[in-house]
Amino acid sequence: MTFDMNALLATYDLDGANQARLQKRAKMILGLLPEVLDHFYDRVGREPEMAAFFKTDAMMERAKGEQLKHWSRLFSGDFDEDYIQSARNIGRVHTRIGLPFSFFNAGYAHANAHIQALILKRHSGGLMRRATETHALLGVLSRAMALDIQLIFDAHAEAMQEEHTRGVRYITEAIEALAAQDLSHEMPSAQTGNFPSEFNGVRESLNAAFGALRQVIQGIRSTAQQLDTGAAEVSHASQDLSQRTESQAATLEETTAAVEEITVSMRASAEATQQTRNAVDTTRRRAEEGSAVVRNAVEKMNEIADSSVQISKIISIIDDISFQTNLLALNAGVEAARAGESGRGFAVVASEVRNLAQRTADSAAEIKGLIDISNDHVESGVELVGNAGRMLESIVRHIKEASELTEQVASAAEQQSTAFGEINIGMSQLDTVTQQNAAMVEQSTAALVEMRNDASALNALVEVFRLRAGEQGGGGQEIALRVAS
Repeated sequence: MTFDMNALLATYDLDGANQARLQKRAKMILGLLPEVLDHFYDRVGREPEMAAFFKTDAMMERAKGEQLKHWSRLFSGDFDEDYIQSARNIGRVHTRIGLPFSFFNAGYAHANAHIQALILKRHSGGLMRRATETHALLGVLSRAMALDIQLIFDAHAEAMQEEHTRGVRYITEAIEALAAQDLSHEMPSAQTGNFPSEFNGVRESLNAAFGALRQVIQGIRSTAQQLDTGAAEVSHASQDLSQRTESQAATLEETTAAVEEITVSMRASAEATQQTRNAVDTTRRRAEEGSAVVRNAVEKMNEIADSSVQISKIISIIDDISFQTNLLALNAGVEAARAGESGRGFAVVASEVRNLAQRTADSAAEIKGLIDISNDHVESGVELVGNAGRMLESIVRHIKEASELTEQVASAAEQQSTAFGEINIGMSQLDTVTQQNAAMVEQSTAALVEMRNDASALNALVEVFRLRAGEQGGGGQEIALRVAS
């Protein structure tokens, strides 16, 4: 602040004679100052709000000493550069410690009144001329105190303006840093810098806001990077899954076609097995009928064998009769020979009878031989037919077993045909679902690619913020270009 001290002295009527009057009485006034200061700081110590600015008695004594020096310069009446600088220092100190100007002004009012009271007390018995001089001195003192107050107040106001300007500059720098996306900015405190203490609340709020934004942006950046990385991994996995799904769909389609062919083949096999079962059933019935015929043949052959036995018995009887007849004919020939001529005709008859008996015996022997041969053949036939019957029974038994197995095979083939039909239906449905899954995987892959682009764009947006000192922002431009490409 620049001002004309001479003009200011003229304004307060402290130049010329009044300045000389103050200089003439300076020694007397300076002698009163210790008592005035004791009274002044005694009052300060009794008021808590004012005493709070002095943490110890030593601080108050030091302040009292500085105040004495300043008032000594003031009441010397010189109003030189030392005094002006002292007044400015006091105003700036009051600003720095946050002393309300009302406290200072009230203190000066009390001090001024005390000084005037002391002067009046000392000169109360003087003559009229001295009384007039005293009142003139009191006026000079009051104006000098007023000048001092103005100079201190101007310095206080100037310091306040500088603090406001400095505070606004710090706040502006913080806002500009925020606009420049620099979140590493931090406003210094009054202890670490020259930040105005009266703006400390704003400083703490802005620093807290920067800290919160740093955490938020750091979290968003970290999340965006993780999301970008995760989306890339999921995108690659989804593409691999899409390729595998397409391959699986093609394989499943081929498998479905193969299962359908197997189903057709199984159905044909089931039909052929059914036909085989019918043929085996027919063969079994024919074998059973043949077995019955063989059993009947065996029975008939046994009956023939019985008849042959009976014929053999009859032939034996005929042979006995022939023998008896031959014996009788022989006896008749003997008796005819004895009879002589009269028995000749009887002898002829006896001879013929013997011949006939002989031929009968021969024929019976031949028939018996034939019957024996026939019996041998019948017995062989019965044995062969019996063997054939037993073979047919074995064949029938095996055919029954084959029929049962064929029945089981036919049933299993029918079940397999049904099962393969169901498998074919299931494979068709699975093929449809796989095709749908393949389409859905393609849609998911497209969505993941879009999500990855969004994550990269988000990462690009937060990469422009600088979170730590020395860190360069703008790294997101490369990501943005990569996403765009």
